[in-house]
Amino acid sequence: MKKLLTPKNITFAIIMVGMAIAPLLTSPYSLRILITAELNMIFAMSLNLLMGIGGTVSFGHAAFYSIGAYTTACLWYHFKWAYSTSFLLVILITGLAGLLLALPMSRITGRYVTIITLSFAEIVNLIIKNWDKVTLGQMGIVGIPSINLFGFKFTNKIQFFYFTLIFVILTYIIMNWLVNSKLGRNLQAMRDDSIAAEAMGIKLFPNKVIVFTISAIFAGIAGSLYAHLMTYVEPSTFNANLSFNCISIVVIGGLGNFSGTLIGSLFLSILPEYLRRFDFLFKYRMIAYGLVLVIVMWLNHSIPGGKLKEAVKGFFVRKDKMEVA
Repeated sequence: MKKLLTPKNITFAIIMVGMAIAPLLTSPYSLRILITAELNMIFAMSLNLLMGIGGTVSFGHAAFYSIGAYTTACLWYHFKWAYSTSFLLVILITGLAGLLLALPMSRITGRYVTIITLSFAEIVNLIIKNWDKVTLGQMGIVGIPSINLFGFKFTNKIQFFYFTLIFVILTYIIMNWLVNSKLGRNLQAMRDDSIAAEAMGIKLFPNKVIVFTISAIFAGIAGSLYAHLMTYVEPSTFNANLSFNCISIVVIGGLGNFSGTLIGSLFLSILPEYLRRFDFLFKYRMIAYGLVLVIVMWLNHSIPGGKLKEAVKGFFVRKDKMEVA
């Protein structure tokens, strides 16, 4: 029981309760932003597994997001497959894509990882743009229907919101289970010191391949949900900015901290839209967004920021001790 009642799990529970009651208190526009935040949560947790636990930075994670989105869109456009039918194929194709990228990635380190992941994302984007017979190229695919789950059609965004929230909860549970499993312990040992881990008998190659494949699958699931939310997919959506935004969420939330990833997703999904409300910031909202992002990252990762967090934590600890006394 004590293992379940950790600060991270309590934070997760508070966020989920808040999200569960949010549709009752928000407008349709705000609800759409919250759904986008949910998709970012799934997408960013998949990357955090790779970066925070596996120790591998991927600058092309948007490729798997786009593969998931386009797999769903193409199966609907060409074969009229519903979500419940295409879901397993989304997992299969994105997992296979992750496996194919993991094979060369697992043999290299350093700057070569950046080059390969960026190149992979660009290759996927070029295929989407130029494979007109399948993806319709630059035109994109329009009119993707809402989710049809074994005959039950989602008729409003509230249903979509709660369905996506279930995926967020499942993703969080699975990620934490993986971290506490043998695979997770191996990955953390490899992240901290790959030479020592290999000397202790941990095989680097299969562990890296497995984590890359799992990460790709969850990114593809998020992309599949995105296609049904927007009802439209086109190549320019899945560019490098999407990958960098996901990395920002992971870094702000904390590497290996999945509850922090949820907070980072909410923060980076809501903040840009909130800044639009201020007329004097409208032209410069991206500058303001960047400044806020830098400040938050500084507070989260700098030495003064760490001391500030310790001071706040110490204040509450002392307060609790005084109440007990």
